[in-house]
Parts: sequence; C-alpha cells; structure tokens
Amino acid sequence: MASSRRCFNGHFQPTEAQKVKRIGQLRQGVVKVLDNTSYSPSLERQYKVADMITGYGVAQSVVHYYNLWGGNISGKRVIVQGWGNVGAAAAFYMASAGAKIVGIIDRAGGLINAEGMDFPMIQKLFLERKGNVLTAENMLSFEEINSKIWDVSADVFLPCAASRLVTQDQLDRMKTAGLQVISCGANVPFADQEIFFGPIAESADQRLSLIPDFIANCGMARVFAYLMSDEINEMSDEKIFQDTSDIIHRALADIHAVHPQTTGITAQAFDIALKKLHS
Repeated sequence: MASSRRCFNGHFQPTEAQKVKRIGQLRQGVVKVLDNTSYSPSLERQYKVADMITGYGVAQSVVHYYNLWGGNISGKRVIVQGWGNVGAAAAFYMASAGAKIVGIIDRAGGLINAEGMDFPMIQKLFLERKGNVLTAENMLSFEEINSKIWDVSADVFLPCAASRLVTQDQLDRMKTAGLQVISCGANVPFADQEIFFGPIAESADQRLSLIPDFIANCGMARVFAYLMSDEINEMSDEKIFQDTSDIIHRALADIHAVHPQTTGITAQAFDIALKKLHS
C-alpha cells in the first residue's frame, strides 16, 4: 500500500484535495456494483466493474477490429479458451453483439456447438458457473474437448485462460479451420519461452490478425487511470465502460492509420508503443 501511494504521488503529483478525491473515486469505482443490464449478466447477482471490465475490453477489441479493418461482429463464430472472469465476460459481450460462440474450452472440460451458442445460452452458462469453472449438461471432458476444439471452424479465437497455453499445433489447426482473428485476453497466451514475442506469437501475427494483450486486456488498468482522473463528472457503468472502449479503439485506430494490413498488427503495435516510450 505504501509503494502504491508513492507511485500515485510520484506520477500524478496531486494536491492533497486531488489526492483525496482520486483515491475516493478509485475505491468507489472498482467495487461499483453494475446497475445497467447492458453490462451486467444479472442485476440480482451484483456483479462489479472489476468482475466484467477485462472481458468487456477483449470483446470490444474484436468489435473495433472489424469496424476498422472491415466486416461486422454479428454472426462471427468464436472459440473461447477459459471460463473465468475474462473468458466468460468476453463471451457474454461478444454474444450480446451478435457473435456465435461455437466452442468453449475450460480446465474442467468444454462445449462445442457447430450452430453457435447465442446470447441467452451464453448468459445461462455465465450464470451457472461454479466459481470460475464452466458447468453444463453434456459437457465434454477436457481430454475430449482438447482433441476436437482446435479443428472447429471459427472466425475469432479468444485465449482468456492462463498464460503460455496455446501451442503451434493448436494455432496451425485453427488457421486451417478458417481462423481470422485472435484477441489476447490472457497475458502472453502462446506457449513461447520468450517473455513477449516468441516464435508462436510471431507465427500468429504473420498469418492472422493478432490483437496484442496490452491492448485487448487493458480494461482494469484503464479503469484505474480513468478513476484517478480529475475530470470525472459521472461514475456510471456507461461512462466507465465507454472509456475503456474508447481507449482500445484509439489504440487500434493508431495502428490501422499506418498499417491497414490484416496481418502484422501486433508487430506494428509494439513499434508504436516503443516509439511512445522513447519520445
């Protein structure tokens, strides 16, 4: 806590009044109970901003990708890896935007639905989680889902489980099945030894539209930045979530402005980020 205060004071250099205001906003905003059905799977369950914002950002990154590079999220077929706060929330928001979830793989097992699971089905699976674990009738064992899901025809893949899980073989099989876009809900989702950008990640970036983790899953970090601003006039669900969406859109728009190609997006994102750090 002391180190957080030093970081806060050193970076923002606020007056005492600003400090009190911003810390108050931070404490209130992160634990704010969602009261807008556009952002919450259930008002009765009292989901908080922190429960949903990262998955929301992952979903929004795909929405903005199609808006910028061409296409529409509606009807896109999606595979989700992980059914914790990030994966389940991302699937919830993707389905609410009209995407079809054709596969879910979680540590306990998974589901495949070639027709695609729509919003009511995904909402039900979200609400029926046991902790952060997928539970459903007719769920396939982990061994069975892991042997099949990488060959399911899908447009979008959301790796939202632990880091360093996605192998080259899994990537190749998804690409063969028609995959176009990966949005990284997990930090460093590929099974590379390198810290940031190993050969599997590079292979994905060269062959697909790969939205990097520091853009796709920035939601919680962005909430912290937003809540420590002096310019907050309204602490509503819409304002908090829209700010995260706007930041992700801006980052992707900056990439698209200099790199309209659908491959090499992550490499270009690193280039832009490094130039900003050195400027």
